Amino acid sequence: MLTQTEFNREVTRERIRAVRRAIPFCVIRIQLNGREQLRRRRRLLIQLLHRHLRLTDHKADFGGTRFAVLLVDTPEMGGRAALDRIEDLCEVQGLNASLTLEVYDPEGFDSDDPSAASSADGRRAADRSVETEETNWTRFDYPTQSLSQASLDQASSVAVVTDVSSTAAMPRSFTKRTSLTSPTQTATDRQPLVRTSGSVPDWYAADILRGPSPVRRFAKRLVDIVGAAVGLIVFAPVLLLCAVAIKVTSVGPVFFCQVREGRGGVPFVIFKLRTMTVDAEIRQSELIASSHRDGPAFKIKYDPRVTLVGQFLRKTCLDELPQLINVLRGEMSLVGPRPLPWKESRACSGWHRRRLDVKPGMTCHWQVNKAAAPTFDDWMRLDLQYVDHATTWQDLQLLARTTVVPLMGRGSD
Repeated sequence: MLTQTEFNREVTRERIRAVRRAIPFCVIRIQLNGREQLRRRRRLLIQLLHRHLRLTDHKADFGGTRFAVLLVDTPEMGGRAALDRIEDLCEVQGLNASLTLEVYDPEGFDSDDPSAASSADGRRAADRSVETEETNWTRFDYPTQSLSQASLDQASSVAVVTDVSSTAAMPRSFTKRTSLTSPTQTATDRQPLVRTSGSVPDWYAADILRGPSPVRRFAKRLVDIVGAAVGLIVFAPVLLLCAVAIKVTSVGPVFFCQVREGRGGVPFVIFKLRTMTVDAEIRQSELIASSHRDGPAFKIKYDPRVTLVGQFLRKTCLDELPQLINVLRGEMSLVGPRPLPWKESRACSGWHRRRLDVKPGMTCHWQVNKAAAPTFDDWMRLDLQYVDHATTWQDLQLLARTTVVPLMGRGSD
């Protein structure tokens, strides 16, 4: 049996593989209820899992009364079959256990209507043809290891299964099924499968997906709060001068607010000093062909919509300073992948969206060395490199390197 740490590592590895290859997988959680004859029940459950599950499935003992099983390369129906089999065996053995099935599918969820298309490809294509709110399964495209505090990576979808009594408490975009077994329970006593919508619960990936240590999270948040607070105080006079310059030289508001996709795919409003004309969003469709960046990101080296003051603000990165407010609010970090506009982020490939496992940042590897990422895929690889190997020391190094960018006037490169 794997330990909890080893199991978390296997789930993380399987999730990355699932996104790359569009293969779903399932996780079954098992909770032994009560402490009576716990040692005997634990021994029976471990034997049961080894005898009745595939050799390729990963079984884990979290200690005490908690167990979990990772069903690799397993779609929802396979997960349900395994759940029912284990549930029946637990009932026969009198183990008095609670079982929960969680389904992770990078392509979203299919309808359980028997009249739906029979092939997986057909069902998934049909699912993609309608909006999320109209599908039978609640679907989301959120991120990973940050789920202990936010939502799952939603280049993918998660379905989980819960009893009727817990439906009201469930947040959006999460379906859950829980099966309770006891020696006296019959098939008619079992709770039916229900669907609900809401945001992903905070506890979801805390013990399933590997994330940064509590010390790392605390250190990063501390640096964010101190850095953002000091930055706003120090640069307050500069922000005031910039605001006056924007108001005097162009028509429109001082601040530019736009919806971006944050950690776990959760939308948030980013704050920047306005550097373009007020009709910039409308004119963007006319300039799509001029974008020098491949992929969904829209970038123009000499953008005609940028004002004279805006050119200076961009070169010196002063237009980014209001994002310190986003950092204080916990929507962004000082260091992390740059948040893309909502539509551009939603157009990213599945493997790109693993960048949403962490909070977006004001600076990142790409920000300090754009020449290292000539293509959009290269840019995404730099972000994923940060997601997988970030440390507090690396954050401090990136912050130090970022100070050179405005001094050299390379902010708009």
